[in-house]
Amino acid sequence: MSEKAPTPECPGCQARDRRIAELEQAVAELQRQVEQVRQHADELQRAGKRQAAPFRRQQHNPNPKKPGRSKGHLRAFRAVPERVDRVIDVPCDACPDCHKPLVNPVVHAQYQTDLPPVVPLVTQFNVHGGTCPCCRRYHQGRHPEMISDATGPCANQIGPVALTMAAELKHRLGVPYRNITDFFDTYFCLHLSHATLVRAEQRLARKAKPTFDLLLEALRMCGIVHADETGWRIGRLNAWLWVFSSQTVTIYAIRTSRGHEVPEEVLGPDFDGVLVVDGWSAYDVLACKKGRCLGHIVRRCRNLVEQELSPADRALLEKMLAILRAGLELAERYEQSSAAEYARQFRQWEDDFDGWLLVQTEQAGAEVQRLRQHLLDHHDEFLRFLLEPGVPATNNHGERMIRPAVIIRKMGCCNKTLLGACVHGVLASLMVSLHQQGKRFVELALRLWREPDVGAIDLGSVPPAPRRQQQASTTGAGAGPTVAFAPSG
Repeated sequence: MSEKAPTPECPGCQARDRRIAELEQAVAELQRQVEQVRQHADELQRAGKRQAAPFRRQQHNPNPKKPGRSKGHLRAFRAVPERVDRVIDVPCDACPDCHKPLVNPVVHAQYQTDLPPVVPLVTQFNVHGGTCPCCRRYHQGRHPEMISDATGPCANQIGPVALTMAAELKHRLGVPYRNITDFFDTYFCLHLSHATLVRAEQRLARKAKPTFDLLLEALRMCGIVHADETGWRIGRLNAWLWVFSSQTVTIYAIRTSRGHEVPEEVLGPDFDGVLVVDGWSAYDVLACKKGRCLGHIVRRCRNLVEQELSPADRALLEKMLAILRAGLELAERYEQSSAAEYARQFRQWEDDFDGWLLVQTEQAGAEVQRLRQHLLDHHDEFLRFLLEPGVPATNNHGERMIRPAVIIRKMGCCNKTLLGACVHGVLASLMVSLHQQGKRFVELALRLWREPDVGAIDLGSVPPAPRRQQQASTTGAGAGPTVAFAPSG
């Protein structure tokens, strides 16, 4: 058994040994971190080669939510139809095994709601025309259901309902035109090419441009607008799709810039509402009042807590998370609190928030310092949801409104031409805005198709969608409420 080395009495040797021990400990810690980084890199490399990698869960939830209705929630089921088109009797008089007549006969009603076979409706317009003997000009009649004056080789046309359905499937639901033509051929026996639909959507967008301009003016008068942006492509050119949305109006704009020029162009110089945004720096130079998304800060703190940080930094981040959660709870209690009580609780919460910003020292880590500086730079914007009750604390609405565009990007590969990008911006904005207001785009499109010199159409004149049959439950809901076309937060 080896004897323990004697401790040197020289102070210099003792300092040397302590330094060596510290360096050995530091080397061991660095080796451990390198091994963790290597393992993480290997996991990312393996995940990138899996086809399901973008869609699989990053973390396993040990306590997943039980499927079905929650405890205490009333059961919901389809209500009995108000109208029955046909009745079929299904007899059962004897036992199929014993062949004995059944006793205590009962009759149960079962309902089946289905679509009838859809056959295209072909209409022939006998268009009368002639030449005026005075001015020598040719004139011909036009029926209110006609969408064009074309005759001769161009007389065989597709009707407005089919064209509108195809446009909405493409620009609101994200179905490519080649799949739409296959669907029409399979279920409607309607044969057409995708190029026909492309030309039709361009014509519809030209007719709808004045109405889109009116919708843009309505957005600029809204009190609260959410903004977000995502990557886009126009052919081989990088671009961005922007969304600006209130509760009743949504505008999509595709631009080659991700700078502040786009929100300034869309919102206009006189916008005096609140713009709810995320942390993108392009919004910093805007002169309007802004509200910053608190959800991004919460996720940022959670991600930092999961990293390898010092105990002091982790404690600071956990304290900030608690402060943010308290602020969100305070905003939810605004309706139940008196003005004086809410003001008192807000001052107390603001003291906690500002206190966290002031206690930061140079000893804090770089990530915590960057978070603190970001909160200081946009202090009032992060407090906007408490300073002005009614302003959302997060940009969740903007992210939900941009999510369908992300799905369209994945399925339809964005746009090939600048004209296609403009068409998508106009039609998608009108479709989504009408859907928000509980109305159908087809009602607007029929007027655009059939009126020869149509101008701007007020969306308030579009009739609301027929209410769906409600579920047989107190929790069942029909179509969304009808919202008038008016500036709204």
